[in-house]
Amino acid sequence: MSEAGSNEVPITEYVRPGVALSHMSAVGAGLGFGLPAAVGAQLGAPDRPVIALMGDGSMHYAITSLWTAAHYKIPLTIVVSSNDEYGVLKQFADIESALGIPGLDLPELNISATAASYGIDAHEANDTEQVAEMLRAGVADRERPTLINVRTNKVKKVAPRLT
Repeated sequence: MSEAGSNEVPITEYVRPGVALSHMSAVGAGLGFGLPAAVGAQLGAPDRPVIALMGDGSMHYAITSLWTAAHYKIPLTIVVSSNDEYGVLKQFADIESALGIPGLDLPELNISATAASYGIDAHEANDTEQVAEMLRAGVADRERPTLINVRTNKVKKVAPRLT
């Protein structure tokens, strides 16, 4: 399951599901779909590991799904690409020449502390080796959910439209 907004394209370049029909995405059609859908996918397929690839902005639309995952010990692994902004909404604003939209910067959110407050085993990954190691451990842990927070770059401006 992925709902990583501005990081969706890079994620799909590196993550390849091993089984047909194993990648679900809202494709930008509705913010907040990803995290509860991943919880539901794990409940629906308890013998298959489910990895939720989330953006820090989009996951806050349904953050209480973390409580559900922790409370019911759903062995979901959540990887959050954190860039301190609603990057995809900034991209849309840029495309539409709607500059200065308030509320798109999310400075100082502590994704790991938020997840821990819901009872999630939360970790900060600082490089690709840590991401890989934590991801393997999260998928192997079939007793509880795991969150891995990964710092990413802010969104770059979209190329100007030709009119």
